[in-house]
Amino acid sequence: MSITSCNISRSLAVIIGIKQYGKGIEPLQTAVNDAQAMARILQDNHRYDKVWLLSDEKATLKSLYHLLEKTLVEAVQPDDRLLFYFAGHGIALNG
Repeated sequence: MSITSCNISRSLAVIIGIKQYGKGIEPLQTAVNDAQAMARILQDNHRYDKVWLLSDEKATLKSLYHLLEKTLVEAVQPDDRLLFYFAGHGIALNG
């Protein structure tokens, strides 16, 4: 098997940071700061063409669905690279 290089047209990223959850879930100390730092690093150091940053009240289920089902579908092209970064709680559901 040979490894071939691919031509990447653009670098895009979705960065999500959630520290406030409510409903008795403890807030996180660094999730939003981590997400903001990641967005800055990708833009400033790695010259990402577009970074969508959603944090706390902007990271609603409705806004995430819109981003995934509309914005990214329209924006991402076949030769683009897309990085997805999430900083927040993870909850395992049975079933």
